[in-house]
Amino acid sequence: MASHVKCPSCGVYNTNADYCKNCGAVLSYEKRREISFKKEEEARQERARIDREENPSFYEKYKDHRYWIVRALATVTHSIALAVLAIGTFIAWLFTAIAA
Repeated sequence: MASHVKCPSCGVYNTNADYCKNCGAVLSYEKRREISFKKEEEARQERARIDREENPSFYEKYKDHRYWIVRALATVTHSIALAVLAIGTFIAWLFTAIAA
């Protein structure tokens, strides 16, 4: 079954097409949605990148510090945080395994 769609930009009728033959405008709702989602995802990633640059973590901020004692403190603090997270994850997994 043929699908006849009128282009919102130029008014030309197109048959079974995602793009207008005359002006190249997007006709398909699926394509419009894909393009919109892609733009939103790129914008979200850009906002996340800017946020990471403006607000670095303690470790990211001091891992390349010019004084070795500050670098060591940042590394030790980061290592302790990772160990606590690993232990907490193991305990959560253990409770889940016992409950199941």
